[in-house]
Amino acid sequence: MRRHMASSARPLLRGVVFDLDGTLTVPNLDFREMHERCGVPMGKDLLAAVRQMEPEHQQAAWNVIEEMEDEGRRTLELAEGALDLGRWLQRHRLPTAMVTRNSASTVQWMHDKLWGAAGLPCFHPALSRDDVEHDKPHPAALEAIAKEWGHQLGPELLMVGDSPSNDIGFGKAAGISTALVDPGRRFRTGDSGYGADFVIDSLLELPHLLWKSFDIPGPLGSTAQTLHGMPDPLPETAACRAAVDGDVTALKAMTREDLRAADPSGNTPLVWAADAGNADVVESLLAVGVEVNVKGYLGNTAVSRACRRGHGSVLRVLLGAGIGTDLDEPNDKMQSPLHFAAFKQNMEAVQLMLAAGASTTSLDRKGRTPAEDTSDPVIRDLILQARAAT
Repeated sequence: MRRHMASSARPLLRGVVFDLDGTLTVPNLDFREMHERCGVPMGKDLLAAVRQMEPEHQQAAWNVIEEMEDEGRRTLELAEGALDLGRWLQRHRLPTAMVTRNSASTVQWMHDKLWGAAGLPCFHPALSRDDVEHDKPHPAALEAIAKEWGHQLGPELLMVGDSPSNDIGFGKAAGISTALVDPGRRFRTGDSGYGADFVIDSLLELPHLLWKSFDIPGPLGSTAQTLHGMPDPLPETAACRAAVDGDVTALKAMTREDLRAADPSGNTPLVWAADAGNADVVESLLAVGVEVNVKGYLGNTAVSRACRRGHGSVLRVLLGAGIGTDLDEPNDKMQSPLHFAAFKQNMEAVQLMLAAGASTTSLDRKGRTPAEDTSDPVIRDLILQARAAT
């Protein structure tokens, strides 16, 4: 939900800064217990209070905090949509940073065990309480990040967090845009959200809001011109034409090299056969070992073309046991096969892809999940039910 953007103009998004606990990760720290064990009332800033304690009490409080954070690291999990959002920002070449009141050890753990393990680059800068002189909500960390990125503080930068005071107030103090992650809807009324520009239930909601509210830079961004108006290709090799014609006999007389070769459009015979709905050709080509996940025209795989055309018989072959089909490989526009099936309202294709385990949270270049990319309410509900069941 968009609430408080000050202007109707769309700023150019230049980078996103995240909180860690309760934002990128599932909340797993009992802050009430932490406050009680440290002897600090819940309404007070814990870190500020600890730093003002006498040395002997201060060390005991730090021991409590570090003990609880160490236990929290053992059960740390990424929030729903965190990886999908991270990949979306990466594909759009948008820098990401992190500011947390947690420790440098927790930041490193998250990078090593959760973020980097998924193939995503580390947040940079990633500033913990051990790295800054002033903790959130003091804006010094955001000033340092903007300087590192070579930008001025302003609405072109975005702070994302789950705390109205420590994240939204933090961003507002620096003069940047803000997004409040509020799955429990605790801060939806009055000014309890500190005037956040966006309020979301899940990180999965953020990409499409950003697409609608900012200009997104880069070759896949909102101002890209090369993704439109391209004519559909025609098969240009003998093997590709035979695949479209369903001529299994002709294909069996060709070399494996011919059967694997792409024509000038980038499509292989397998991609053409899937697009044409020729399941017997697809089966024949797979039997001689052609690559099932090869990308063709505009980066589409055979399973993408079958989903787009609604060819259930082809999908049943491609999704067969032991074939190794990548269910979620996106095309050049970041559309997954399930995006195509949902957008084209191909119910059978949607059902087959969901049964095979296709991701329901993949994001296209506009930040939409497959459920957001269909006008069919039955298909939308089916995808959302599958997501809820995982």
